[in-house]
Amino acid sequence: MRLPILFNPGSGTAPKNPDALLRPLPKALRDRVEPVPFGPPWDFEPAINQAVRAGGPLFLWGGDGTIHHAAKALIDRGCPVPLAAIPGGSGNGLVRGLRTPLEPAGALRRLLEGRELRMDLPRLDNEPFLNVCGTGFEAAVAHRFDALPGRGFLTYAQACWQLWHTWPQAALTWDADVQPMPADLGRLERIKAAFQGPQPDLPASAWSLCFANLPLYGSGLWIAPGADPTNGALQWATLARPSWFNLLADVHGLFREGGHTPLRREGRLRRATLRLDHPLPWHLDGEPAAERDRAELTVEPRAFRMQVTEACPWT
Repeated sequence: MRLPILFNPGSGTAPKNPDALLRPLPKALRDRVEPVPFGPPWDFEPAINQAVRAGGPLFLWGGDGTIHHAAKALIDRGCPVPLAAIPGGSGNGLVRGLRTPLEPAGALRRLLEGRELRMDLPRLDNEPFLNVCGTGFEAAVAHRFDALPGRGFLTYAQACWQLWHTWPQAALTWDADVQPMPADLGRLERIKAAFQGPQPDLPASAWSLCFANLPLYGSGLWIAPGADPTNGALQWATLARPSWFNLLADVHGLFREGGHTPLRREGRLRRATLRLDHPLPWHLDGEPAAERDRAELTVEPRAFRMQVTEACPWT
């Protein structure tokens, strides 16, 4: 029995060639896996059963949306095997956050030789997500992106451009269990903290707001650098609407690990009830979710099984 590699031929910006995926592998590793074309209506049951019989994990070659659906199917089954995500989408936020190689064949080999990570399972109103959920501008972009033809960074940039000037701030009311960010006692970090000031309070309003289990959006944007998928908490992060000056001077800092920018604020919480002054769209791992003006955020510590490479920084 071979481990199935589910792949959606229509997802992402480049065609998926199973032969090219397997060709670089040693024969012993090639013989362990079997590519299986997959798509709507997203019946994961046969593949999960095959992965269980083969000793897991369940491989998924696709983007954040397809990975999100696979994770939900595994969660409904009680996570009988780990999920192994091979990058195959337009943004690949989850795999970037886990430090999985972006070249699919290299990712497959490293995952076959990798290990299991027990990562936290966050939920929005009991709906699970793995990487990030959010509301405001970023959720409006997710909804617009979903409706546009084509995929990839240029389509995403088009959706951002269409909403950048017009999307308003929203007032927020919180009931939350806030967790302090850990202090780094290194000399350089103490100097940085002196300039940055005290840790931020929960925001009273936001243009774009997310709750992150891992540190990256798709396309390499570091939305929540302090996120840790094993600490039993979520990282909240806001983005301020960038001016023309910010676009030139500050946005590049969002695309560098360790980059600082005044556009981003973040903190940490274990659970939250959030109320907005009017209903707004939401997203789960980039997938459009229903409008709501009240949201419950919770975290189940170490409740999801993820296959990762040795480069993953969490144990």
